[in-house]
Amino acid sequence: MRKRAILYILFDIVFINLSLLLAFIIRFEGVKEYTEHLGQIFIFTTVSRLIILLSFKIYNIIWKYSGIKDMLSLTGAITVGSAIFVSAVFFNRNLSFPRAVLLIDWFLCLSFLLGYRIFPAIRPHLFFLRQIKKGKRTLIIGAGEAGTLLARDILNSPTSGYALVGFIDDDKHKKNSTINGIEVMGNSEELEELAKELKIEQIIITIPSASPSFIKKLVEICARLSNFGIHYKIIPGYKEIIDGNVSISHIREVELEDLLGRETVTLDTKEISHYIKGNVVLITGAGGSIGSELTRQTLRFNPKTVILVGQGENSIYGMEMELNKLHPNNMPVKIIPVIADVKEPNKMEYIFKKYSPNVVFHAAAYKHVPLMEHNPEEAIKNNIAGTKNMAELSVKYGVDRFVMISTDKAVNPTSIMGATKKIAELVVQALSKKQTKTKFMTVRFGNVLGSRGSVVPLFKKQIAAGGPVTVTHPEVIRFFMTIEEAAQLVVQAGSMGGNGDVFVLDMGKPVKIDDLARDLIKLSGYTPDVDIKIEYVGLRPGEKLYEETLTKEEGISSSSHRKIFIATPEVINEKKFNGLVEKLIALAESKDFERKPAEALIKSIVPSFQPKRNNK
Repeated sequence: MRKRAILYILFDIVFINLSLLLAFIIRFEGVKEYTEHLGQIFIFTTVSRLIILLSFKIYNIIWKYSGIKDMLSLTGAITVGSAIFVSAVFFNRNLSFPRAVLLIDWFLCLSFLLGYRIFPAIRPHLFFLRQIKKGKRTLIIGAGEAGTLLARDILNSPTSGYALVGFIDDDKHKKNSTINGIEVMGNSEELEELAKELKIEQIIITIPSASPSFIKKLVEICARLSNFGIHYKIIPGYKEIIDGNVSISHIREVELEDLLGRETVTLDTKEISHYIKGNVVLITGAGGSIGSELTRQTLRFNPKTVILVGQGENSIYGMEMELNKLHPNNMPVKIIPVIADVKEPNKMEYIFKKYSPNVVFHAAAYKHVPLMEHNPEEAIKNNIAGTKNMAELSVKYGVDRFVMISTDKAVNPTSIMGATKKIAELVVQALSKKQTKTKFMTVRFGNVLGSRGSVVPLFKKQIAAGGPVTVTHPEVIRFFMTIEEAAQLVVQAGSMGGNGDVFVLDMGKPVKIDDLARDLIKLSGYTPDVDIKIEYVGLRPGEKLYEETLTKEEGISSSSHRKIFIATPEVINEKKFNGLVEKLIALAESKDFERKPAEALIKSIVPSFQPKRNNK
């Protein structure tokens, strides 16, 4: 039994006996007449009431978050206990005494047992006037479940640093009503005026169900208010609401993800556990944005060992330190950091031979489009030869599942990076045709917010430096999802794959990079084109105005998960394909490498490849 429940039982024993003792004293000014049977009465009352309280599951209630239903349950339990006491007195003449004692006992017992349980929750309201002088004067936007839970936690934490002044909510029926003793003062249209009038210092947005456009509207208002020294923050989405865990610790700065409104991913944890739990998982590119998040997500499903493979010692070391900090000393999963390059077949074979992985997530890749235009041979060696090494070793050493991370830039590629990732997809697809133990699958998706080298960190640096923010073209659009969402769906796809499947993630609606830049400027408290300038610098080599998720040869079908689709694989001549790939890799590894022959070979493998030489 939990320590908290044991404490409640001990307190209840004290108060049950105290209420009965006081009932006798109040009714008779003493208990002398009944001292002969007093021990029996107290023992019977205590035992019977505790049994009833246990049967009503009163000790399972978290009273900090209790409501009317919980209070009624306790009232019912005490009433049933009193009814049993009445029955015992009625049928036992030796225990005969006036019924008023029983009524007084019921009232006192209810008052004591309910009172000490709910006192911590109501205590802040008793001292509300004193508390409002402490901390930042705060408005909560959203008087729904999330806002209510947050307000309760703030009121229960006198040292939180927040002094609640009121709620803002667009439900007209809530206006002027009170929740936890805090008034709903107006709607979002009145926010700016009220914040100034009430001398607000902090605004917290607590509407997880709101649309991205509504959140954007609120953020724009808050950004204007920030010029008056008013700060604004937000709490996260539905997961915490469902778990009943909304608290002060969840308050954070508003991020770009909040404006995009990506839904929380629902996972089939049973299916994922089936292929990860107790197994050895190898993750390449484990120090990168996707690889590191794949590591975090994989650990949720209790693998036996996770092998972190990467070239960058600092990123792999940082990942190891993070995991050790999250799970100090008692981590049930063994973490093995390995500095290695997927282009080196001998080193990779050593790793496979030594650790015998069951599952491989292949996230290692060169992904920077303009950089790979200047270094095409490195893109070929890393993205194609590296993938080939990993996939062939997976077959040789009996890996159960091989999951490769791909990109929407592999669809009708215009860049070396995109074309090499497309060929990597075909390498995996070709191996899947062989009769092996290994199941091969590819997961294709677009840009992830906040990944290293992506536009978001670049824009943030430019804004911090005072601008200008550089956008390639006013009409360029991209698909975006969060790193966490992408990694979760990759792990889910790994549980679903038929051999050779190419999974395409639901990326939602495309986003104009120009709008993205303007939103980030507003989030930073500035006005686009006034405080921070935006400059259009032209598409870079290999870049498109827009990305695609399917080639014209590919069809698409739904899967068992609504955010994961299956692309129909292209038909390839394996013998011809393998020969061309070997030639391309040999050319990339040659000291006489030349771009034009390489592009010609790529074009013969991927006919949809159309190299672009964009300029300013």
